[in-house]
Amino acid sequence: MMPCFETDAAALNSHPTWMEIDGAALHHNLDEVRRRVGSGVKIIASVKANAYGHGIQPVAKVLEDAGVDMLATGSFAEACALREAGVSTPVLLLAGALPEAMGEVLARGFIPTIYDLDGARAVSRAASESASAPTPVFVKVDCGLGRVGVALDQAAALIDDIAAMRNILVQGLYTHVSFNDSQGMAYSQERLRLFYDLLGSLKAAGVNIPITQALASSALLMGWRDDCTAVCPGHILFGLSPVVPELAELAPFRPILRAIKSRVIQVRDHSSGPDRGTGAYHKNRRQRRTVVAPCGINDGYRGAVGTHAAQVLHRDRELRVIGVSLEHLTVEVPDDVEIAVGDELVVVAGDGPVALNRVAAWQNHRPIEAMMTFSARMPVVSV
Repeated sequence: MMPCFETDAAALNSHPTWMEIDGAALHHNLDEVRRRVGSGVKIIASVKANAYGHGIQPVAKVLEDAGVDMLATGSFAEACALREAGVSTPVLLLAGALPEAMGEVLARGFIPTIYDLDGARAVSRAASESASAPTPVFVKVDCGLGRVGVALDQAAALIDDIAAMRNILVQGLYTHVSFNDSQGMAYSQERLRLFYDLLGSLKAAGVNIPITQALASSALLMGWRDDCTAVCPGHILFGLSPVVPELAELAPFRPILRAIKSRVIQVRDHSSGPDRGTGAYHKNRRQRRTVVAPCGINDGYRGAVGTHAAQVLHRDRELRVIGVSLEHLTVEVPDDVEIAVGDELVVVAGDGPVALNRVAAWQNHRPIEAMMTFSARMPVVSV
């Protein structure tokens, strides 16, 4: 197991809880996207939200090595972290910066997203002050999601206004309409047709924008294709499904989360008391022994809710979780299990009894929500 970036043996020993990701699976998922969209279509990989919780730096290194065309995140701090990690792939900053921040965005070499004149003017001023060549920007259109973007019926006028600014070049035009069920899919198809109409009218008016993008993970999982020059996959790159199973199966995309693990820091024998069922963690204890690992709420772990029972794995044996505190996980151990300080406990694994979807279900979360609770709370290693 080779550590990535600042992760080393000393760090893993001082707080032995970590996440393992599968770089080969990520490479495979990117290749599957390429197979679906065909040659000549650019891949803008969405690595927002700390690469969907998987660690933006190690994920971006794998994607860059695999030749992805562009990376996209809404976080300026994450974009800076990519450069600090030596990632040189172009970075598209999704909407998230105030106009007064555009000078720093351009100084770092990131591509800003524009959706109104205030943002465009701020980019133009910043580009003029830096005496740089025409600065590339992407324009985002809201064609129905109802989130950020220029309204569909105002997009052409905004692009005309930007074209009149000498310091800006509209390099890209994109939209986003996600869905997770059949009703949402029908709505997305209807709204995307309007976006394609916009592209057609711009082309007829002689406006040529090199990069256009509408399809993301939901559409790609359904096998949709269009005439845009790029796609922007997110969920499916990480082996996460954005749609209900009845709509589409995730295969052949593979989870890149290999495991979240912790090590036992203490083995306890409670033979001398307190008795089982008395109080505190003993209230739910059924076994004589317990072990403790440093993987608590602060590390992103959450206890099971309702009637669910949470488990971890020790050498493929399921052990029952009896307590989750801010910094510790307490697990009971049957007498026939040999366990010692330093042994690994698998908290989440790619498949099996502690698969991400099962752990998320115990916590009454979606898998992506469970990933967000773990995100950036522990070292990430690529295996």
